[in-house]
Amino acid sequence: MNISAWIKNNHFLALALALAFFNALAIFIAFGFQKYGDSSDYIRLIHWFLGEGSSFEVERMLRPLGPFLALPLEFLGDGAGLIAQNIFFYFLSCLLIFKIVDLVFQNKKQALFAVLFFMTATPIIESGLAYLTDMGAWCFYLLSIFLTLSYFKNKNEKLLVINGLLSGIGVLMKENGGLGVIFFALMVLFSRDFNIKEKIYKILKFGIIFIAPIVALQVFAYNSFHYTSLDWYLRNPSGSPGEGLFMIFLRYLGQLFRILGLVWLPLLFGLWLAVKEKNPSRNKIYFALIPASFSFLLWSVSASARSVFIFAPLGILLASHGFVSWFELLGKRGKVLLISVFFAAVLVINYAFCLVNQEIPFTDLIYNFIQRCIK
Repeated sequence: MNISAWIKNNHFLALALALAFFNALAIFIAFGFQKYGDSSDYIRLIHWFLGEGSSFEVERMLRPLGPFLALPLEFLGDGAGLIAQNIFFYFLSCLLIFKIVDLVFQNKKQALFAVLFFMTATPIIESGLAYLTDMGAWCFYLLSIFLTLSYFKNKNEKLLVINGLLSGIGVLMKENGGLGVIFFALMVLFSRDFNIKEKIYKILKFGIIFIAPIVALQVFAYNSFHYTSLDWYLRNPSGSPGEGLFMIFLRYLGQLFRILGLVWLPLLFGLWLAVKEKNPSRNKIYFALIPASFSFLLWSVSASARSVFIFAPLGILLASHGFVSWFELLGKRGKVLLISVFFAAVLVINYAFCLVNQEIPFTDLIYNFIQRCIK
């Protein structure tokens, strides 16, 4: 099949990927190749892998996959491989969002809207294509969701094995890269297709495959550096030490709002539709996604929007359903107006936020103002 025929048969997906390309181009034009505080840690680990450096943050060895994958392109410049792999993971994530929404709703137009919500989210603009490894972790999580949904559609046991292995490898990118294991386990528990023995067997099989690469890395890290993920977690407790629960709640609430911004409007409508429609197959998926979507509560609030963005798959499923429901209620002119105005507003607000937030961290200013008022 030639390219023109493929585009004709997959025009919504082709449009989604084309828009993703222009969005990536806009990110690089507006922000360049972005570096953050932990970017240098990943670059030092790359140099250590290459035998060119003797020091690095040992905790980065618990997440070595991103720097390891970056090695072949390091000759292009410090951390060039991180940028290259994030471009790959960015497009793969857009494809996976499209496929996941289409699997759940059988609606390719809705899947297109979902990709637009995903690629214009502030964490994607700020961190997705930067010298970081978050894009890869989000991609592994999305890949696991897709493989789990495909498994329940086809009942192909090979997908279980592949999913378990890739979820375990996802942890080597970053902890949240392996959260698909929770989604798989809950989907099995909620399923009426298996008896109790089959459910236990499938969850154990997935779990053993999942944990194998993680245990191997932990053994290596302990033997080589006397450091494990437990040591890291004990040094980085959840919440924010010294702050009350209310202020911690405000921090998380603010991050939840800012990762999707205006998309919360169709998200809340989509949540209302989920309650109203009572579709058992879709609601099972929503409920199975909830624990992983709020797993950021286990991490320090310093992890910020990058960890909170794990909520995005659940949020975008609901938001795309809410948005397409609005869309279908309108006439032709109304549909054009809705798409034009809404997505123009999302683009302007999210890009403006990311530009301003680099110079003036106004979320911290708002937080500090509220804290002073409470005191």
